[in-house]
Amino acid sequence: MEQEYSPEEKELILSQQQDKQEHDSLMEDLSKILCTDGGRRYLWRLLSFCRVMDRSMDRDSLVMAFREGQRDIGMRLMQDIYEAEPNAYELMRKEYVKACEERKAALDKVKKQLEEEQ
Repeated sequence: MEQEYSPEEKELILSQQQDKQEHDSLMEDLSKILCTDGGRRYLWRLLSFCRVMDRSMDRDSLVMAFREGQRDIGMRLMQDIYEAEPNAYELMRKEYVKACEERKAALDKVKKQLEEEQ
């Protein structure tokens, strides 16, 4: 026997289904972004702007509130990243470390060349 729903219940069920479809679509979009090198670099940079790994504390309560707002957005983004692609954050971290090492090596090479010219 099929359960009868009130008009309000039907509206709620429909709304929940639409919310789930929208969420699933957004996670699919994020997954596609995370499958690209540029997408991962951009999201890593965005997370760094959000100061996810920094403390929010400050003597000035307005500064602290602002920082906590940044962190909150970053934490939400991290949740979405973990949901869309569970291994993406670790991959992003490794790629960032590798890029830093490559930049340092390039700078060291230039520095050495400049020293040799003197």
